Amino acid sequence: MVDSNKFDRRSVIKTVGAGATAGMLGLAGCSGNGGGNGNGNGNGNGNGNGNGNGNGDGNGGGSESVSWTIGTSGEETATHASGVAFSSVMNDNSDRIQMSAQTTGGTTANNRLIDQGQIDIAQSTHNLLWRANRDAGPYADPPIEKTICQTFSYMTLDIFLVKRQEASDLEGVTRVENLPEGTSISFGPRGTSAWDAANDGLSILGIENSQDYFNVSTMGLGDQADAMNDGRIDVCTCYTANQETLIGWIQQLDAQVDVDVLEWGISEDQAASADVPVSVAEVPGDTWNQEITHDPYTALPLGYTTAIPAEISNDLVYEYTKVLMENVQPVRDASAVLSRHGPDFATEWLQPSGVPVHPGAEQYYKENDMWDESLTTLDEFEG
Repeated sequence: MVDSNKFDRRSVIKTVGAGATAGMLGLAGCSGNGGGNGNGNGNGNGNGNGNGNGNGDGNGGGSESVSWTIGTSGEETATHASGVAFSSVMNDNSDRIQMSAQTTGGTTANNRLIDQGQIDIAQSTHNLLWRANRDAGPYADPPIEKTICQTFSYMTLDIFLVKRQEASDLEGVTRVENLPEGTSISFGPRGTSAWDAANDGLSILGIENSQDYFNVSTMGLGDQADAMNDGRIDVCTCYTANQETLIGWIQQLDAQVDVDVLEWGISEDQAASADVPVSVAEVPGDTWNQEITHDPYTALPLGYTTAIPAEISNDLVYEYTKVLMENVQPVRDASAVLSRHGPDFATEWLQPSGVPVHPGAEQYYKENDMWDESLTTLDEFEG
């Protein structure tokens, strides 16, 4: 297994998105008329379970058709919007893959749900897949049994913290490292990438256990605007997406509450030397309608990708990648946060080491001169 833990993709200039609230989860279904074992010899076993090792060069059964459930996040999130958009495009343009989007407890939970067989594929992030494939962080106990691959990046969420200007205890505080002990704060709900990214940033700054250091309230990301407006919390987690705009509930926060963005103050060198994949980006202050002290300000970007277990056959993942790479506009039209989706962005935020690209996606990239040699193949990962 590849041992490097560094994320050294390109930085972006500005970025919107959301994490999740918990959703009810049903069992995923997979059906087919020819099962392909995914091992590259084309001799499908006919039972529709698609449970091969996925590391061959064949199509694992050309007549296979499936019905996939893609795990997303809370219904109000950009992650769910992407799953709904991808499902719609697949259903309209593929004779072999039908999809439905399922809300979940968040992107952190999704990799576990794939491993348990409760969903087929899921939206996740580069750093969560890195953790899942080395049984780290939330995946340490019990460990993830399946190898979970990345496919293509379709958006970034840049994580940062904002304070309520009327919070008397925070007068003059403009940097995260200067937040006093006991500050009332929300990172959103556990199980979201926003929670994990914010706490990764705090760890770099020397706050290893935010639960002990701060007065942490757990709530839906979309509930944070009202909590800030009511004075129930003084700091909350926000983000931009794709270098363009703030999403709905953060726009509500911007309109209702006098806030200021807290500067992370994390350098590229600090991010590069972190124990987990972390990157930094500068976001222009004019993403907000009110005046921001630090312009630009630093955020911690997360690259979002569809996570697919290696056991799913190469030809199905090739089909999934091909359809979504060749039907870009319907995806972009579905949500403003998907404005960067397409071939030019597909490998931009994939994790270069520690997470394999699914062989089906790899094949599509190589056929279309899109492959990035810094990425890791499944053979390299398993070798």
